[in-house]
Amino acid sequence: MSKELTRFLMFMRPAFSRQATHVWFVIVFVGLLVRNDTLGVSSIIRALSLAPETYNGLLHFFHSSAWSVEGLMALWWSWLLQRNVAYRFQGHLVLTGDHTKTPKDGRKMPAVATLHQDSETSSKPSFFRGHHWGCIGMLVRAGEKYFSTPLLASIQEGLEAFADAVDPPLPKTTCIVKMAQRVAIAMGSSAYLVLDAYFAVGPVFTTAAEQVNAAGDVVYILTRAKKNVVAYLSPPPRKAHQRGPSRKYGEKLRLMELFESRADLFQTAEALVYDNSETIRYLTRNLIWKPIKGTLRFILFETSRGRIILMTSDLTLDPIAALQLYCRRVTIETLFDTLKNTLGGMAYHFWSQYLSPASRRPRKKTLQRQSSSAPAKTQNTLVAIEKFVNVQLLVLGMLQLLAKIYPEQVKAKAQCWLRTVTSNTPSEFVTKTAMAKTIKNNLYGFAKDWITQLIRQKQQAHKNRDLQKKVA
Repeated sequence: MSKELTRFLMFMRPAFSRQATHVWFVIVFVGLLVRNDTLGVSSIIRALSLAPETYNGLLHFFHSSAWSVEGLMALWWSWLLQRNVAYRFQGHLVLTGDHTKTPKDGRKMPAVATLHQDSETSSKPSFFRGHHWGCIGMLVRAGEKYFSTPLLASIQEGLEAFADAVDPPLPKTTCIVKMAQRVAIAMGSSAYLVLDAYFAVGPVFTTAAEQVNAAGDVVYILTRAKKNVVAYLSPPPRKAHQRGPSRKYGEKLRLMELFESRADLFQTAEALVYDNSETIRYLTRNLIWKPIKGTLRFILFETSRGRIILMTSDLTLDPIAALQLYCRRVTIETLFDTLKNTLGGMAYHFWSQYLSPASRRPRKKTLQRQSSSAPAKTQNTLVAIEKFVNVQLLVLGMLQLLAKIYPEQVKAKAQCWLRTVTSNTPSEFVTKTAMAKTIKNNLYGFAKDWITQLIRQKQQAHKNRDLQKKVA
């Protein structure tokens, strides 16, 4: 496991234009992996027993111009491609996409916006101040378990609050599609992008259909339709000598009503619904959808969990396969839970002293503009936030790959008791425990591996400087 981690960290060297920045990346990566608390950058210093003077160096690492999120994550995609770990359906990648919101009450933190909480949990407030993140993951199978391995995350709301913003930001729904297209092009493969009902809007499908690379790779959308979805049959043929333009739409269908009115047309089959085998009923229809003025495939399902309608831009997708792919969308919710609660990936505290303070109680239905006396530095703070979260995604992704490749070694090294073992593949928590113990044993022992030597050099650097000052 240590050798695999070393190979990965060495593989990421081209993402940094300076050797010193790469060394700091290794320190940050390992520190985030072994830390016991989730109190931001300072937890790295406590986890690796670094000198307090290294705090400024860690902050400078995230603000450094020697690396970018795009360059770092592109190498991560190359690493996944070389390891051939992606789960593919009929040769296509399976990507998952969704949004997550994290509360942030800093008055001088860029891109903080008033967000609405969509959760049904009554303990959460309806509105709060925070960051709205969009994330893309790739489905990876490890035995009987599926992971949504993170690929990229970015802030997608609140950017318009900058007074110096020139171009209006893209809608949040199409941002996810653009991110998926970048991944598909970089990996040289077509892909299915599995989304929830929030993305069942016209711009998502039209944006996905706009971009096809030279090899013909395309991103197919698979999402759950809203309950009030309406579609149309093909128009009847034009009659001879009929006046006026040809009809564009045929009979109007309210799809939720088809469960009753067309019950005799439903077929029966065995399918896995969230890993439980059961008998389902389904009906498939290729219909015209008005928001895109084109044809989509609508699949109506009746399962033990209720009635659901899926819609996809792939007009040949098998209905049972579509249901099973959609059931894997829940893995990105597990990704968000692990990122926030296990790794503390959203516990960042970057703020800009040049930004005007924002009100914690802004007026309703008004955009709160924030001005900056140094726009470039404030923008760099926003970039530092995205860098912090994406490095956390790399840590999470490597934990998933180690759990997939070395399940037995992870269990042996972790030595942690679990009340209920749900899978032969260990979780990210168990893998993190195993790697933390391994790295700490190397630091406290006589190990001479590359990672341990870099950490010891950082530990000794400031001690030597203090000793030189005392001698002088």
